[in-house]
Parts: sequence; structure tokens; C-alpha cells
Amino acid sequence: MIDPQDLIESCRKLAPHAATPPPSEADMRRAISTAYYALFHTLAASNADLIAGQPQSGMSFYAWERVYRRLDHGRTRNNLQGILGRLSQTGERFARAFIDLGEQRNEADYNPNALVTHYDTLNAISRAQIALGEFSQLSTEERRLLAAQSMFDRR
Repeated sequence: MIDPQDLIESCRKLAPHAATPPPSEADMRRAISTAYYALFHTLAASNADLIAGQPQSGMSFYAWERVYRRLDHGRTRNNLQGILGRLSQTGERFARAFIDLGEQRNEADYNPNALVTHYDTLNAISRAQIALGEFSQLSTEERRLLAAQSMFDRR
């Protein structure tokens, strides 16, 4: 399993707080991307747990993995924007961090001209760490709303 806390630790290794000299641009870009993926994998695992349950056999593991892999970056971002006002303050902060860090990840991964600073990288890592803590405080009911909203298109 992918451990989101391990991803945060990888970010900190790529872009240490008091790095001298500062990390390379490639390391900072990778750290921003990885910070986002800590949130992405947290939501994917939560969705799979809620919809398929904890795997008990080969069949249930297959179902769990199918739900886990169903999370789509764009759909999730767009659909979460539509429910920000329905979430608790904690849920809204998680959703906003997911949306914002996803945009930063796109810039870091795909825009060769994007300005990536050590300060922005450290903020992305910190924001992801805080968002992980906030996600752990959400009720099952709110996690279900996030799962439904992040996995299914509105009709």
C-alpha cells in the first residue's frame, strides 16, 4: 500500500527546510508533485474502504483496487469545487488543499516555464501534511460525500 506519510517524508528529503545549497529545481518539482499525491492516495484509499470495504479475499481485493484506481484528477478537482459550501470547515480545507495542490502539481509536472521556489515547495509540503491531519478528523459521513463527489459525475 502507498503510505501518504511516507510520501510526505520523501518530499522532505527532496526539499529539506534548511537546505544549503537549495534543492535543485527537479527535486522541488518532484516534491510538489509528491505532496499532492499524498492527498490523492489518501482520498483513493478512503473511497475504496468506504465503497468496497477492507479486502478479505482475492475477489474483495480486486474490488477494492478497482475503486481505488477509479479516482480521476480532473473529475475530482471539478466536483470538489462544487461542494465546498456543503463541507465542514475541516472538510473544506482538505478539499481546497487537494484542488490547489493539484494545480501546483500540474504546473510543476507539465509547465517547463513555471517558477518553482523553495518557499513555495515548503508551503506545498506543509499544506499537504496539514490536510492529511484534517482528513483524519473527518466523519465517515463526510468522507462518503467526498467519495461520491470525487468518483461520480453529476447528472
